[in-house]
Amino acid sequence: MQANAAVEPRAADDLAVVLTGGGARGAYQIGVLRWIARRHPGVHFPIVTGVSAGAISATFLAAWQGTHAEAIEELRRLWSGLTIERIFRAEGWSLAGQVARWGARLLSGGSPLAPDVRGLVDAAPLAGTLREVFDVGNGGAIGGIDENVAAGSLWALALVTSHYGTGQSVVWTAGRDLSEWRRPDRHSRRATITLDHVLASSALPLVFPAVNLDDGWHGDGGIRLTAPCSPALHLGANRVLAVSTRNAPAAGEAAAAASGASGAPYPPPLQISGQLLNAVFLDDLDRDALELERVNRLLRDVPPPRRRGLRPVKLVVVRPSVDISRLAAEHEPQLPPAFRYLIRGLGSRDVPAPDLLSLLAFRPEYLRQLIAIGEADAEAQADALDDLLAG
Repeated sequence: MQANAAVEPRAADDLAVVLTGGGARGAYQIGVLRWIARRHPGVHFPIVTGVSAGAISATFLAAWQGTHAEAIEELRRLWSGLTIERIFRAEGWSLAGQVARWGARLLSGGSPLAPDVRGLVDAAPLAGTLREVFDVGNGGAIGGIDENVAAGSLWALALVTSHYGTGQSVVWTAGRDLSEWRRPDRHSRRATITLDHVLASSALPLVFPAVNLDDGWHGDGGIRLTAPCSPALHLGANRVLAVSTRNAPAAGEAAAAASGASGAPYPPPLQISGQLLNAVFLDDLDRDALELERVNRLLRDVPPPRRRGLRPVKLVVVRPSVDISRLAAEHEPQLPPAFRYLIRGLGSRDVPAPDLLSLLAFRPEYLRQLIAIGEADAEAQADALDDLLAG
C-alpha cells in the first residue's frame, strides 16, 4: 500500500478513523470510540471510512449533526440494544424456508424452475432498523452528510463494497473537493450515500443478500479489500486510527493448537467458515499496517523533495485483547431457538472459538461486553492514542 493519495493532504491535522468489518464484533469499535470521546471530548474525525459492519457506524458518525461525543453515545445506545431479530429473521419457519430453498437450488441441476436464493437468512429487518437510525430521504439518500460537508465538520466519508460482477472493491465517497482514483483491484466513485450503499457494504457473502446498486450487484466490502487504510489515505489523511475486531493470537497459541492436531477430529463447517471469514475480512488490516510502517521507515531516510508524492502517515491500530469468538460461545445458549439449532448443526459446540457465531450473535449482553472491552483496550493504549489525537 502506498502512503500517497489521489488528493494532497489539506493540513497537518487531517485525522481519519477506519472502521473495519466483523458483524456483531463491531460493538467493540464503539467502546474504543467512547473512551476517546470521554478522554478527548473536543476531538472529531473529519475523514471517516467504513466497511461491512463498520460502514454502519461510519455513516452514523458522518451524518450526525452535533458533536462526535454525542454521536458516539447514540451509537452506544444503538449497538447495546441490537438483537438478532433486528438484523435478520430468526423464526423457525423463516430459517427452514431459506434452508429448503438452498437445498432445492443445489438439487435442481440448473433447472430454470429452481428457486431464486440470495442469502441464508432474510435480512429485511436490518433495512428496517437502519431506516429507524438514519434520516432516509428520497431515493434512499441519508440526510446529514451533505449538511456536515457544507458546514466543514466533515471532509469525506468513504464506504467500501465488493462488485460481484467485476470482483473489484468500490470505494463510494462523499465529501468536499474529492478526486476519483483507480487501482488494479479497486477504485473510487463519488456518490450520494444511500441506505443501499450501507446495506451493500454490510452484506456478509452467502449469509446476507447482495444489493443492486446502479452498476450491478454489490456485497460486503471486505471481500477484496486488501488495503483497509487505503481509502483514508486517498482522502488526504495524515493520521489514522484503525479499529480492528480481531485479537492478535498470543505467542505460542498456534503451536499449542497444532501440537495435538494429529488426533483432532475433522473440523466442523463452522470452524472452516470462521477461518475463511477471518482471512477474507479481518487479516488484511494487519498486512496493511505492516506495509504502511515499512513505507514510513523508508521515508524517514528520504529527503522530502525525493519522496515522489509519498508522505509519512501516523497509524494507531487498536484491537481486542481477548478472543471475541470465545466470548460469543458463552452466549450461544441464549440465542433464538431456531437459529441456535441451525448453528449447532454447523458445529458451534464442537469448537471453543466459533468465529462465525461471533459475527452473528447479536445479543445485548454480548454487545455490551464488547463495548466494555473496547473501552478497556483503548485505556491500555492511552499514550499512543493521546499522541495520535494531539496532532
